Amino acid sequence: MQMTFDIPVVREVDVLVIGGGCAGLAAAVSAARHGAKVLIADANNALGGMATSGLVGPFMTCYDPMATRQVIKGIFDETVRRMIAKGGAIAPENVKSGTPPTAWRVKGHDNCTPFSHEAFKVVADEMCAEAGVEVLYHALFMAPRMNAAGDTIEGAVFATKMGMIEIRAKQFIDCTGDGDVAYRSGVPCQYGDEAGKTQPGSLFFIIRNVDKAKLEKICEEKGPAALYFQADVEREIEEGRYSVPRNKVALYENPDGTFRVNMSRVELKDGCDPFELSAATAKGRAQVEEIMDLLRRLVPGCEKIELVSTATLLGLRETRRIQGDFVLTGEDILGKTKFDDVIFLAGSSMDMHGGRAVNYTPAQGEAYSVPYRILLPKKVCNLLVAGRSASLDRRALAAIRVMPPVFAMGQAAGTAAAICIEDGVAPKDVCIAKLHEKLLSDNVVLA
Repeated sequence: MQMTFDIPVVREVDVLVIGGGCAGLAAAVSAARHGAKVLIADANNALGGMATSGLVGPFMTCYDPMATRQVIKGIFDETVRRMIAKGGAIAPENVKSGTPPTAWRVKGHDNCTPFSHEAFKVVADEMCAEAGVEVLYHALFMAPRMNAAGDTIEGAVFATKMGMIEIRAKQFIDCTGDGDVAYRSGVPCQYGDEAGKTQPGSLFFIIRNVDKAKLEKICEEKGPAALYFQADVEREIEEGRYSVPRNKVALYENPDGTFRVNMSRVELKDGCDPFELSAATAKGRAQVEEIMDLLRRLVPGCEKIELVSTATLLGLRETRRIQGDFVLTGEDILGKTKFDDVIFLAGSSMDMHGGRAVNYTPAQGEAYSVPYRILLPKKVCNLLVAGRSASLDRRALAAIRVMPPVFAMGQAAGTAAAICIEDGVAPKDVCIAKLHEKLLSDNVVLA
């Protein structure tokens, strides 16, 4: 897809980051700190993506599966520590599984990080300003402008309040989550499973007036699993009093004492279809009312809850994944494959949603490594792709689509893009030793 009519070129930069979620923030700040002239563009009015506009939280674990060592640091950890200084987050080392900030989940939930989405917005703006990143809000990516050969992006076209505009760059980073830039540039992509089916979406929301003491008493008397109310929810579904197809209560306590609710479940055939996405968002909001009613009737301590806010963005767990020359697989993660081009370590579990339940495979043992090559798409030579649309199979996606690994992917992509500018090379030709040197200097754990 390419625009053919006259569009004003309003900026020329070294690196253009498209998509301002966790990956985009890390990519933009990292590239700028390493000397590149950077602009980040997003369709929303804040950076953070699902962490802010999507109300998704907490950050899942940044530790190894044994909960003994923090393995995702770098820009992610800096963002967390800055929020802590504002009273907007709780340090991951202070959060243990089976407690309110983890929704009383046990497996794979040590060292989560509760945070305030408002604190995230402010910290993200501050980090970009300090690094010299120009931020463009309210800019919806429309199409790339390709060279004659079709293998290099020369500019990106956005829809804005002033009309269509173009921004030109030398290197591009796709952090849209849906692989929009890659897909529209001709990169081959996989959508969902072999039949095109994806994991369902969820609309997060925040509630207040939870009597936490009642819930903690149940936890003390019956154990954390009692707070899932699974048998009760399934009975409500079977007897026709509840129609949301998810069989557990999930309330995550925020630093301010409110709770995020992750119980909505919306099936989509195509999360990139604007009409279907609109209908799914409306359905998610309708589910919120039903979930609120269920909580008031079923869960002690929730009798007087009130709705604070629903997310602006529907949470999508899966849409497009790019095809690269290398694809990270679930077997690589489970087998702890070692990669010479490692860009970060992770300890996230495989979390595959579908039907009423979650197919959850807890990570075990040491952390696993993730390679640089997953950021490199086929066909387009000056593009990196960071986030859940990287070159992954579905099982690998189920592990590293959560926000701490997404931060780490973005940081590696931004650092690599800056090296491309400095050395005059394409992303596939980045010197891995130089990339490792810069990542290590920026507090990234590689071994």
